[in-house]
Amino acid sequence: MPYADSDFFLALIKEEDWLAERAEKILEQYKGRIWTSHWVIVEILMLAKKHNLDPENVIFRIRQLARIEGDFLILIAVAHLMKERGMRVFDALHALSCGHDSIISSDRIFDKIGLERIKLEDGG
Repeated sequence: MPYADSDFFLALIKEEDWLAERAEKILEQYKGRIWTSHWVIVEILMLAKKHNLDPENVIFRIRQLARIEGDFLILIAVAHLMKERGMRVFDALHALSCGHDSIISSDRIFDKIGLERIKLEDGG
């Protein structure tokens, strides 16, 4: 089973990509046997804004194309926080990773989503 990196998925989901034709042929040849990791998803989510891609649609589209190794639900939650709350990829991952615990950070975005933040900046 072939493992696909971000270039493969970007070629298939971007409106235009110089690798699109070749990616389509590879998809047809290996359909149902392609897999990837949550790290590829994180990389693509980091590029989503640059390529004007909806983070939630990216996740669902990749899930249609390949089996995703790792926690799919956290990826959906990350994409949702990015789209609906304007969070960056790693901030969303940190917010979800801390669970119900407080988070030590200087980033005020955590206040906006209701996390208890131990302020890292002066006066915290």
